[in-house]
Amino acid sequence: MISNDPRLPGPPRASHPADNSTLPLYMVFFFLLGVVGFATYGLSGGEGAIVLASIISGVFFACFLLLFAIYWVGYLLKAHTIWLAEFQAGAGGPSTDQQPEA
Repeated sequence: MISNDPRLPGPPRASHPADNSTLPLYMVFFFLLGVVGFATYGLSGGEGAIVLASIISGVFFACFLLLFAIYWVGYLLKAHTIWLAEFQAGAGGPSTDQQPEA
């Protein structure tokens, strides 16, 4: 959960996607598939098998890295949202005394 702190204004928030366990499971799955592909690359004897195994392991590791980046960006955005909500709650809400730029 982002925060269900009763001190923060507003209704309780829904679960953040970074709290969901599906994305880390996919990360582990693609990492393991990449390791298996890399092991296949090391154990293969033929030239065609080496190329195919290296391509497959590279694709799986690329998927892992993309999911890893998405997960951590979501985690950082969640932490920023929590910080912003606490900052606004401590300051009495959003600032309204700023003039819009022309």
